Amino acid sequence: MKKHIWIAMLMMALIVMSCSRSTSTDGEAIAKPVINPAGGSYNETLTIFMHCPTYGAKIHYTLDGSEPTQESTEYTGMIQVNTNTTLKAKAFKSGYGSSAVASEIYQFTSAAVEPVIITPPGGAFADAQQVSMSCATADAQIRFTLDGSDPDLSSTLYQEPIMVSSTLSLKARAYAAGMLPGIITRADFSFALPLPIFSLAEGNYPVPQTLSISHPYPEATIRYTTDGSDPSEESTIYTGAININTNVLIKARAYLEEWQPSEVASAFYIINLADQMQLIPGGRFHNGTGYVNLSPYYIGRREVTELEWVYIMIDMEEIVPDKPKGDLAWFQAIEYCNYRSMAEGFEPCYSYGESGTMPDFWPAYWFTDHSQLSCDWDANGYRLPTEMEWMYAAKGGHLSSDYIYSGSNDIEQVGWYSGNASDIALAGLKLPNELGLFDMSGNLWEFCWDIYHHEYAPEESQDPTGADSGFFRAMRGGSFSTDASNCTVARRFYSSPTLRADSHGFRVVRKY
Repeated sequence: MKKHIWIAMLMMALIVMSCSRSTSTDGEAIAKPVINPAGGSYNETLTIFMHCPTYGAKIHYTLDGSEPTQESTEYTGMIQVNTNTTLKAKAFKSGYGSSAVASEIYQFTSAAVEPVIITPPGGAFADAQQVSMSCATADAQIRFTLDGSDPDLSSTLYQEPIMVSSTLSLKARAYAAGMLPGIITRADFSFALPLPIFSLAEGNYPVPQTLSISHPYPEATIRYTTDGSDPSEESTIYTGAININTNVLIKARAYLEEWQPSEVASAFYIINLADQMQLIPGGRFHNGTGYVNLSPYYIGRREVTELEWVYIMIDMEEIVPDKPKGDLAWFQAIEYCNYRSMAEGFEPCYSYGESGTMPDFWPAYWFTDHSQLSCDWDANGYRLPTEMEWMYAAKGGHLSSDYIYSGSNDIEQVGWYSGNASDIALAGLKLPNELGLFDMSGNLWEFCWDIYHHEYAPEESQDPTGADSGFFRAMRGGSFSTDASNCTVARRFYSSPTLRADSHGFRVVRKY
């Protein structure tokens, strides 16, 4: 035993020394690997070490006397041998010629016990495993450990299959009288819990839902999030049914002592309620220049949030679920509307020339040349409001009290602007307007479909959609970074379709 300890210490020193850089240059041959101990006749199981003096070289070897190639087994750690073996090794490194072959022949004066066969041979599992061990050598005794240490004659004697239910390294070795001990067999076991089970399939629902989360192991602790982040051991513990009355992404993970946590189970629930989309009955109103008649339509009660955005666009790693999505350009809102329509089974509204409704198939230049972009006003999918749809809804529609701001003459009650905010506020914290719509004054400038023109048409109109030509697109409502005068229901503004700004956002409408 002392001899083996001394050899191990010597070999580790050699491995450390092998890390020193050589002065070899590109094209120069690599130094021949060094093998220890040297070949010869032995009567004990050997642990073989190899190293190469050339820094960065990789050693490949064979145990059957054949010539090593780069496809041969790569040396990554100690090798055990206890039967007659011809070991050959060669080193390789990119830009260098391969080394000469190092070769050693080992002969043993006694027969060796066959290696232990462990079944199953390790792996990652979701359930406890019954593990058996066997040896082809007659009358061999199997000794094993569960702590990663090498087994010897004092280790636990294997007598019957064992149950493994926690992460561990099983090592086993067989012994027989008059024979060399077998080579150590190792099997690594890890256990990850099964996924939590959601009682409700993800998807689109017309009414609020109740979600229960369970697990095949009742003793497991389930932790979950509703903000799009992956659950951790600090996340909320599931203790009872979750009420779902708004669009939400729920993620859950199971934890149990001595087990790896489960993978993350997730589901996105879309609740199509008045809480999400408000029916505007349509009507007639005066925009300051002329009368406008509008057909009924649905409009979002709040600006599109980061949660609603990331579920469709999948382009944010961290979100605040109820925070309206800012830092957008007009063309991104167009793409979102079509993608969301497809995701929820509606007919997309927007198409580009002959390229169809899938934005992925539109020309790369489409957002700088949107002259071929058109809207199908009969489609039932999501789209941006027209400027007049936005204005009518902001004024309170058929319930309008003709407030200066959307829902009040006091902006402090209904809007976030430069006087009370320095960043985007969570949706719905201020009072809604007469129709139950939030944040139509302040928080974010909201994109409209219309090409901007500095004057409204003076004649009475039916469902106007803006100017026929131009480049800039209309925006309404003001933002957290503007003063109160920009947050009135009458204030108009515009933006380049490609200009992104932290104060730019939108809300969606749909055909009634």
